Amino acid sequence: MPTAALFQNTLTETSGLAAEFHRWPLPGYIWPALHGLYQSIFCSEPHLRHHDSLRPDIQAWVARSNGGITGLILFQVRGRVARVINEMHALDAAQLNQFAQALFREYTPVDTICLHALRIEGDGLSLPLLQTEFSEDYVLSLPDSAEAWKASLSSQTREKIRYHYRRSCRRQPDLSFRQIQGSDMSDAQFDRLLQLSQARMAHKGRSFNMGAREAHCLRAMIRECGQLSVIEIQGEICAGLLCTRLEKSIFMHVIAHDPRHDDLRLGFLCCALTIEAAIASRAERFHFLWGFYDYKTRLGGQRQSLYRALVFRSWWHGLSHPLLLGAQLVQRARRKIRQWRHH
Repeated sequence: MPTAALFQNTLTETSGLAAEFHRWPLPGYIWPALHGLYQSIFCSEPHLRHHDSLRPDIQAWVARSNGGITGLILFQVRGRVARVINEMHALDAAQLNQFAQALFREYTPVDTICLHALRIEGDGLSLPLLQTEFSEDYVLSLPDSAEAWKASLSSQTREKIRYHYRRSCRRQPDLSFRQIQGSDMSDAQFDRLLQLSQARMAHKGRSFNMGAREAHCLRAMIRECGQLSVIEIQGEICAGLLCTRLEKSIFMHVIAHDPRHDDLRLGFLCCALTIEAAIASRAERFHFLWGFYDYKTRLGGQRQSLYRALVFRSWWHGLSHPLLLGAQLVQRARRKIRQWRHH
């Protein structure tokens, strides 16, 4: 396969700073650089591939400083709108401004950039921005040892972990915890955790929102770059987590436990044991992902908001996109209603 075509040489070059655009097929260094910079499974090559999103219209903007890659944005252009593919990480405002200015110069018909599930951090964006909180990620920064992590928790949470572990072992002497690499995972093990998660949600009076296609993609992702953490009783999986890993970041996609063992808090216990295993593996971040549940903050997760954002060439250009503006306002109203219901 030929290398990617660089269709614009250095766009800006001041004090060692440079940027470039690449068309499809993208050069091989794009993916390792993207993974290393942002460590987001949701804009990784495996995620895009398994979701059939690696398309010939994907392009890349690469920012460099003194020869090293400091920023990388994947995007698609559709008419007057460029959609950023990067998701689930922070994006520096000054770097976003550099990308947007370069994009608007290169693509004169484009006047709007759409971003989804990102955090724009810092100052330096001079272009009009309209953003709405879309979701959140509860992120635990992992220390060097399990002891340091436990010391960071409240005394009540530390006692809960000890209490539930001792009580579970007394009630079920053959209880065991283990991790299974995704490549060794059987369909039955994967399906068992989805069934337990579905039963758990039904027990709470909530719907299980994972469709067949999403489950198929997650299964493939786990097999390639993930693992299962399970608690078994008499050889039967009674609780577990489905996680993916990219670089030093771990993402928890599913947590489940058998409602028959509600009083043992096996899901909570399995999550705590998985975090200990993540620390031992030298991971640096554990992502509980979206949705507020008390155990996420009890175990040290810090809420980080994720936004949908529109960047315009000018406010006048923004007004020429009533559908995009309307969708943004609807999203804002939905978010406020959800927050009101939660509180």
